[in-house]
Amino acid sequence: MPVIEMLRAKCASGRRDEWLKRDAEIWTPALAAHDGYISKEVWPSIDNPDDVVIIVRWESLAQWKSFPDDLNLALDAKMTDVQLAITSEALAIYEG
Repeated sequence: MPVIEMLRAKCASGRRDEWLKRDAEIWTPALAAHDGYISKEVWPSIDNPDDVVIIVRWESLAQWKSFPDDLNLALDAKMTDVQLAITSEALAIYEG
């Protein structure tokens, strides 16, 4: 069953454009190369200029969770100077 990974990033003040560029260069290719990846959307907040919401679609929760922890840490390390915090949440797709 497909799932959504919803992330909320808090960028360093005034550095959101740099965060967006780096995210596209670092994270997007790594995710796209991983089994089960479907797509990614990046939504900069209009109301909060340092916030970004990221939606990643995965074929299954198991495939998302199989993304290597060591790669996750290495990629996050490349974002530390432009990113203050990031949270992640798994969402089901309701097809009511």
